Amino acid sequence: MISNLKDKHLFFRFLSISVVGTIADYLLALLLVLAFSASYVFASTCGFVLGSAVNYCGHNIFSYEHTDKSTISLLGYGKYLLAVLSSLVTRLAVVAGLGYVTALPFWFILLVAIGASFVTNYVISTLWVFRKTN
Repeated sequence: MISNLKDKHLFFRFLSISVVGTIADYLLALLLVLAFSASYVFASTCGFVLGSAVNYCGHNIFSYEHTDKSTISLLGYGKYLLAVLSSLVTRLAVVAGLGYVTALPFWFILLVAIGASFVTNYVISTLWVFRKTN
């Protein structure tokens, strides 16, 4: 199971789908604000939900070889949301921790935090959400 984390092809498929989900998130939030004058928080929330749904479906269909359209479910999406929220906690912890103990510039701290949250999401998704059940 842990050997799946070392699969470079899986990692790059996961990364590619994550980029697509991030773009969907960003574009929906931008559309809601610019075209419908939605509040930033509402637009960001809608973008987040769409992005995570795109990522969840994309990971099922493309990232993991043992999953496909038939493995998409509300329970699976709920598990994926927990993985994403865990990665947010990691991101915030890294930002708070590095901001407190270092004098590094924020842009660098944020990049480190984004990387840490991506790795957290990848690990939880691979070992739990999309776990291969033999």
